[in-house]
Amino acid sequence: AFICYCQSDIEFVHEMIRQLEQTVYRLKLCVFDRDVLPGTCVWTVTSELIEMRCKRMVAVISDEYLDSEACDFQTKFALSLCPGAQKKRLIPVVYKPMKKPFPSILRFLTVCDYTRPCTQSWFWGRLARALSLP
Repeated sequence: AFICYCQSDIEFVHEMIRQLEQTVYRLKLCVFDRDVLPGTCVWTVTSELIEMRCKRMVAVISDEYLDSEACDFQTKFALSLCPGAQKKRLIPVVYKPMKKPFPSILRFLTVCDYTRPCTQSWFWGRLARALSLP
């Protein structure tokens, strides 16, 4: 899965790596800052990863995400590959409370919400199952 995130959310991305790659789930995540080599065109490599190398994209939604041009591009590109979310390609994740409204472009997708204490114990298992779908 390609992880779409902004720099201020990197600690949560590290936690995602620990929970999904280094546990029984053994998923493979594509994290831009870790896995993309320097010297390549950001937009070209990102679109190739999302379209051809990764089955899913996790969008880490935060107030900072809403201000990121890269996150906006990645999300719209992933959505363009699966109109109507028929292939469950894009999985929005909210991990902290937001002051800004949730992005309207994602409002029709179910969200994996880490902010609700009553569902935190299910969070990583649900996300891993969604990422493991064929």
